[in-house]
Amino acid sequence: MSDLTNSTVPPGWQPGFDTCHSVSPLCPVELTVYGDYFSLGGSAFYVAAHSALLVAQIYLGWRARTWSFAGYLGVATAFEIAGYAGRVVMSDNPWSYASFVIQLLFLILGPTLVAASISVTFKHLVIWHGPEWSFIRPVLYPWVFVGPDIFSIVIQAAGGGVSASATGGEGPADQGLLDVGDGLLLAGVVFQLANMIFCGGLMVVYLWRRHHGLKLRATQGGVSGSSTPTAVPTKPVTPEDKKVQTFIYAITAAYIAVIIRCVYRIPEQQKGWGNDLMQNETLFLILDGAMVLIAVILLTVFHPNYFFPFLSNNKEKKFSAGPPPGTSGLDVEGYEMRTSSTPDQREAAP
Repeated sequence: MSDLTNSTVPPGWQPGFDTCHSVSPLCPVELTVYGDYFSLGGSAFYVAAHSALLVAQIYLGWRARTWSFAGYLGVATAFEIAGYAGRVVMSDNPWSYASFVIQLLFLILGPTLVAASISVTFKHLVIWHGPEWSFIRPVLYPWVFVGPDIFSIVIQAAGGGVSASATGGEGPADQGLLDVGDGLLLAGVVFQLANMIFCGGLMVVYLWRRHHGLKLRATQGGVSGSSTPTAVPTKPVTPEDKKVQTFIYAITAAYIAVIIRCVYRIPEQQKGWGNDLMQNETLFLILDGAMVLIAVILLTVFHPNYFFPFLSNNKEKKFSAGPPPGTSGLDVEGYEMRTSSTPDQREAAP
């Protein structure tokens, strides 16, 4: 249907994506979901920033052969580009239905994939530092940590699809269907937040058990048959160890940034479509856009290619990272490890 430009409103006519295709006297911007034009500068900035990061990720991912990590992070970054590109279009035409759907779906799904890219590193970090302190066998980590992320993506994608269909059909928006979509989106974000807190808690427990386990081992005089105080150093003593520690700091900060974004998104969705929080673009650009961008920057700058080569699918690169200090020569998950060096040997390493 073409835009209505005369002053006579047909009986039963309501502004919506099916009746409005651009801003006009009968289709004012105030009646859109977001209540105003998006900022062209803000949206374009995020498109440019994520595009530059995606180029770097493709190069680093290919060199590192970290396919799962690179895949999740790359798709997440591409989703952010697509989402903000949709907002660039809506900065000119807030009634563009296709752009509305694109930005809705991709900006709700992108951060979940960022979280998944972090989750895939947990298994390898546990193997590196010693699986004996983990409640869960390393082989189960992808199921426990990444599996729920995928489930959250499915819920949010379904919610986005239902919401899009509710607002884009013939006639006025289907409020019942819109409420279902909104509920699914909210459930997906809540589930993602709960899962991230749970998985983060498991990693904190692992670190606590490892720290106290190493202290106990040192108190008892080291492992059987060893005269050294401890067979595994409690602090980073080689350049490789320090790089891994830096990588852990980076993914921790990225993880927290995604959690902040989820905390913001919950009340935004809970209040329903067109609420004041949803229409506050500045808050969105800070608590969603900036948080996700910070996470993507950290995961790109402190890429496993340089800071945690053990994550690589390339065995030569994996072993070039040095022996995992917590494996003590064990064959973990099919990886044939060299025997861990003593603290003195590790301090003498180049």
